[in-house]
Amino acid sequence: ATAWLAGSGVALGERGEVVADSGLMTSVPDVYAVGDCASFPSARYGERLLVHHWDNALQGPRTVAANILGQAAGRAPAVYDPVPYFWSEQFGRFVQYAGHHADADRTVRRGDPAEPAWSVCWLRGSRLVALLAVGRPRDLAQGRRLIEAGTAMDPELIADPGRPLKSATA
Repeated sequence: ATAWLAGSGVALGERGEVVADSGLMTSVPDVYAVGDCASFPSARYGERLLVHHWDNALQGPRTVAANILGQAAGRAPAVYDPVPYFWSEQFGRFVQYAGHHADADRTVRRGDPAEPAWSVCWLRGSRLVALLAVGRPRDLAQGRRLIEAGTAMDPELIADPGRPLKSATA
């Protein structure tokens, strides 16, 4: 609900979100925006992201606080560019997703979706850019770190659900 900001000087995006810069500052100096009301530019994914999950609202304030405190101390601005993350429980299954797969060029499945636990990985070139894990929290934890690091991966090793994801590097 951002319509009340119309005419305030705070720029709103095409989806009605508050447009923030890489440090989460809005178009109005010293006014910041975090959470699912704000989009931010992602260097990691090469586009502006709007993440609708409470994890985003928990992570953003750290960057804002660092920028407010750093500005007073003359430090370079902190950049907000997390690996997006969400989770849910659906039909008794724990579902987790990390990353952003809009421009992925390869999909690799780990396990059988008819089983209670499986994952899907999305790659751009050899880099893991997103992962959906159903009942496989270890895949999610390892995958999130691999996405953050930009690690080159071997798709054939990724496909083996018995192999830890962190050992499927190229």
